[in-house]
Parts: sequence; structure tokens; C-alpha cells
Amino acid sequence: MLINVKTLALINLSVQLFLILLLNYAVFFAKKRNLYEHCNIIRIAIVIQLASILAVMWESMLGYLSNAQDRFFNMELLIHHSLGILLILLWIYINLVFARLIQSRIELRHIMKLAYIIWTFAFILGLHIYIKIYL
Repeated sequence: MLINVKTLALINLSVQLFLILLLNYAVFFAKKRNLYEHCNIIRIAIVIQLASILAVMWESMLGYLSNAQDRFFNMELLIHHSLGILLILLWIYINLVFARLIQSRIELRHIMKLAYIIWTFAFILGLHIYIKIYL
């Protein structure tokens, strides 16, 4: 049984809403200085996000870009996906610093706040893309 594309997009939107809630829950632990819980929650969220990207978003992006929608929409889509890639790279960087494999010249708290802002903005942009396509 195949899943309707609109249903798949709605499932993905639900996953993204869950991830934003999970992200804010992780921020709660960071503010309480419980970095162990914070890091575990973020790691779970990133794994879910990567699975979502590979299962749904990657193919969708390629499909929309190859079908030559209007330029503004394509630019919006590329910005959304670029922010997602940047977020994953920041997550890798933060984990390398925490593992003490590299040293950070920038205070890690600032990088984490940047990652939070990027994730939130990418979510809002993704929500706009969803509305534009499916509503």
C-alpha cells in the first residue's frame, strides 16, 4: 500500500512539530544546566531529523527543483534545505567540541543559540513551504 504524497507531507509536518517541541524541551534542560539530558534529547532529535530528511525531504526537494517552479519558491526551498545542512554541520561541530576532539574559539553557548535560531527559522520556512504546496 502506497502512502499518498499529501499524507506523507502531513506526517512529516507532524514529525517537525514534535521536533520543535523536543528542541524546546532540550533548551529547558540546558537552562537548568543539565547538559547530559540536553545533549541526549538533541541527539535523538537530530537522528529523527536525519531520518526525516532521507525518507521524505531530500526526494521532495529534488522533485520540486527539477520541475522548475517559480524562482522565489525554488530559492525558498534551497534556503530551507541549506539551513538544515548548516544545522547538521553545527551539530557535528558542537559534538566534536564536547568530545574534546577540537577546540572552539567561540563560546559554545553562542553556537548553540545560533543552532536554535537556525532550527526555528528552518521550521518556520518549512511550514511556509508546506502551506504553499498543500493548502
